[in-house]
Amino acid sequence: MRTACGILIVVLAAAAAAAIPARAADPPLYHAGLVVRLSADQVLTRCVAFDELQISGAALLERSGLALETITDPALGASVCQIADVGCPASQCFCAYPPAYWQYWLQQDSSWRFSSVGASTRMLADGAVDGWIWGGAGAAPLPALEFDQICLETSENQLWLPLIER
Repeated sequence: MRTACGILIVVLAAAAAAAIPARAADPPLYHAGLVVRLSADQVLTRCVAFDELQISGAALLERSGLALETITDPALGASVCQIADVGCPASQCFCAYPPAYWQYWLQQDSSWRFSSVGASTRMLADGAVDGWIWGGAGAAPLPALEFDQICLETSENQLWLPLIER
């Protein structure tokens, strides 16, 4: 009798567990902003989600979904050649004349600063913003965009009702 009760309890527990719907994967916990100036009049922004406590600037750019071409030099490290089809192909990463290249910037205290470290070295936490500019010394600066302007809060459960006019 005890064995039958034990089996019944196991079967009921398994049936109850099977009846509970599977939980959707948790959404990413963290976000960082990305601002990319392709030209004087064209700027792209991306809000990139990640699960880690921090990600590198290079990982932020890679996860942005923008087309990307890079090279890695053993002595110099990684170089960005092309973002969103702007720049030079990886086979000729520094092809532009007059000299132009992808400049890496970081946002600190609501202002842009040229990064003194490469994107592979810089680590970003939730709420950080990085920027890239294509051009030479006289390239147009990045726009003054805050994290909250790039990563707008959205809800997966928003309900949008049609506008009814009488």
